[in-house]
Amino acid sequence: MGLAASQARFLAITSRKAYCEFESMQIAQEKLSVTRDLAKISEDYQNALNKTKLVWDYDGTGTNPYNLSYGVLMTPTTLNNYNPYLITSRTGSVVLNSQLAAAASVISPTGTATTASESGYKQFVAALAANGVIPESTAEDISDTETLPYSKDAGYGGTPLNKNGASASNIVGLTYAVKDINIGSILSELIDSSGKLSNDNTLKVTVNGTDLSKDQLAELTLDELLTNDVIIREQGEDSEDSYSDFALADILKQFFEEVNEGFKGILGTDEVSKQSLNIAKDLTYKNFSEVKNIDADKISNTASWNRAKENIGYNQIVFVKNSGKKNNSTVGVSLSNMISYYLTEFELLLNGYNSSYSLGQTADSSNFVTDDPYYNYVMKDSDSVDSVTVMQADFYMQLYNNICANGWTQNDNIEDNNYLENALKNGTYFITSLNEDGYFYQGRYNEEDCIIEIKDEDAIAQAEAEFSTKKTQLTYKEDKLDLDMKNLDTEISSLTTEYDSVKNLISKNVEKVFTMFQ
Repeated sequence: MGLAASQARFLAITSRKAYCEFESMQIAQEKLSVTRDLAKISEDYQNALNKTKLVWDYDGTGTNPYNLSYGVLMTPTTLNNYNPYLITSRTGSVVLNSQLAAAASVISPTGTATTASESGYKQFVAALAANGVIPESTAEDISDTETLPYSKDAGYGGTPLNKNGASASNIVGLTYAVKDINIGSILSELIDSSGKLSNDNTLKVTVNGTDLSKDQLAELTLDELLTNDVIIREQGEDSEDSYSDFALADILKQFFEEVNEGFKGILGTDEVSKQSLNIAKDLTYKNFSEVKNIDADKISNTASWNRAKENIGYNQIVFVKNSGKKNNSTVGVSLSNMISYYLTEFELLLNGYNSSYSLGQTADSSNFVTDDPYYNYVMKDSDSVDSVTVMQADFYMQLYNNICANGWTQNDNIEDNNYLENALKNGTYFITSLNEDGYFYQGRYNEEDCIIEIKDEDAIAQAEAEFSTKKTQLTYKEDKLDLDMKNLDTEISSLTTEYDSVKNLISKNVEKVFTMFQ
């Protein structure tokens, strides 16, 4: 190779080698950047695994939490037990959204504290309706300060209303709760002084084996059916040889309507339980209206009575048909078993397959809920307030009194759940809630039993998906850079070899030229 050609080749190799080395350095920088990105997304993912959110869990069970929101805290519902949970600033002023702020401006235009008054409360309620917070009809109802039984000091020292609505107790507590519910009077009204029905049949109600007189029957209460063995029987007087000739089925239907109303007043704590009691009533009546036929032949009146009594353990009407005598066939049923069946049916409707109780053809083959002394019935609290109007009035009276006492401030972002959560977590805002002494106290969100902090599973799932996607992308990029780097290394190695060869050739040619002229 000529010296000039070798020199040209040498320069080309040098240039290409320099370019490849520069490219290699660039790839190394990109790989370093990919490593930093991988570290960053890993750090973000680890942080997301520790991310939490605030939820509203008023009953404390942890099984049915709601996302924390301004509406949950500041709208009177069963979720907050019709008590406001106020968002307040460090100075104690109540933080209001635009609608509530517009209503508050009527009583305090500047947001400063003011004196509470009856007229001020009425103006506040009217403004709530005018700004779409409550309907006009609700405003009219809760403005009636003369007749509503709530304290005008609600939230500032007034006696807090009992809004719990229900309490739990065993069969003893249930028996005590229904002891004043008279249900025997409807039976006594159906018979004359000798116990005769209008169809001339004889009706007997027996408690623990003793027949009740008309006057005693009139005093029969619902608790006696729960604590005693109470049966009802009807004996035919004039050739009744068919069950349809007896009045007992109609009597039971009327009687059980009264029983159901009595229990709804005690166990009907909400619409679900009331509806379940109605369904349990229908199912029980249907089952007990079925007839269990007991054949008899030429037995006496007394024997007919006793035969019905002996078979009264069936969860249905017993019909003793006296084939030889048509004037003393008897039908009967256990009212006590009927009540136990009804309450067990109610329990099964509420808890379904989770229930350990069961119903069979007879009392002995059934596992009645009334036989369990440790079963707790959820009953209405007789001291509690269950009027929605009264509870709504109490809610807005508490809100009004707090605005008057501490002033208010408007924040249009407060209805953004993320903003609210961050403001509570970083201490910008606090929760002010009603205490047992009737006053409102301010505290951190984690001091409230009904606000709990849990892992944000949604955020974690989203972070995991983002991490997987970005990691795949970065890994692909890293693999491509590794391949490019490997190709460059191979080329640089080849260029280096050729570079050394050409350089050596040039050196020999120069040496040969100098030797020629010596």
